[in-house]
Amino acid sequence: MKITTFNVENLFNRYVFLDGPWSGTGFEKFVMAANVVSIASRKGDLVTEATTTIQRNNTALAIENVAPDILVVQEIENIYTLRNFNHEFLSDYFETIISLDGNDPRAIDVGLLIKKDKVGDIRVTGLRTHIDDRIVKNKPVIRDARQNFGYVVDNAVFSRDCLEIDLQIGKTTLTILANHFKAQEGNPNGSADQKMQWAKASARRNRQAERVAELVDDARKAKKLPIVIGDLNIDSRQKTYDKSLDLVLKHKALADPLMDATKDKKELWTHFYDSENTVSRLDYILTDGNLDVKGVEMFRMGLSTKCKQYAGPRYPTIGPSHTEASDHCPTSVVLKL
Repeated sequence: MKITTFNVENLFNRYVFLDGPWSGTGFEKFVMAANVVSIASRKGDLVTEATTTIQRNNTALAIENVAPDILVVQEIENIYTLRNFNHEFLSDYFETIISLDGNDPRAIDVGLLIKKDKVGDIRVTGLRTHIDDRIVKNKPVIRDARQNFGYVVDNAVFSRDCLEIDLQIGKTTLTILANHFKAQEGNPNGSADQKMQWAKASARRNRQAERVAELVDDARKAKKLPIVIGDLNIDSRQKTYDKSLDLVLKHKALADPLMDATKDKKELWTHFYDSENTVSRLDYILTDGNLDVKGVEMFRMGLSTKCKQYAGPRYPTIGPSHTEASDHCPTSVVLKL
């Protein structure tokens, strides 16, 4: 059973207004998610549809070449985006598709997909969201609408969600804890403002790791085997590592198969940071120690040609910008169940 995590980098829908007057018969008659686009920057500008088609075809090629049985994704707009992408670019490779709207004002969420021919072998038996988990227990989560920005979320543990999904596979129940932790912000060695930004982001990530560690304990108490998976947004080996992931990375019940299997630790990277021309490990799959891991994989054929740290083959339509499959690499473990 191959389980893969992939931050697909701003997988959004393009929407169309349908022809004809508004009849008041339903929202879906007025506007519809039409096809899949890429956001070129956080300002919200769109690349051309032609370039988008190339990019998203490369995203799909990376997924098809990795061939996961279970895929966990980050930076997707919603379930409709995943359904459109699965149909238009993946020829309905997946059948079961799960995603819930989370807390991010950019509307980037996490999701889980199960390969079509594996649905009979993999049953979804539980689904839990943690968008309302509180930092301060006796205060509510506040979602404050802001003009020209969307909304700001206060007092929520998770920046997006920790989407918790129970999967029954034979006699084994896996609990998938799909995550996209808080990004690094500021600079621990910069100005006072940069240091403050860094400290706030670090504290948020640490709270997220703390809550996920609690969920790992809960799963094990329920005789389930947890897997913490996703973009945890910091490399535990970087010089500025702040120990924010330690509660999950050093959890006594979890193993780190990618770390264990990668002999040359310089090759343990999953993300290319364009603006600084650096690579790092942001993507993790931490498995219950009782699971039998048979292999690991970091797939890099979809990376931008700017990434000189990778010298292997690429898809022929990939160039320096906006045609790469993602700035992340699909990262996998293979389990014997």
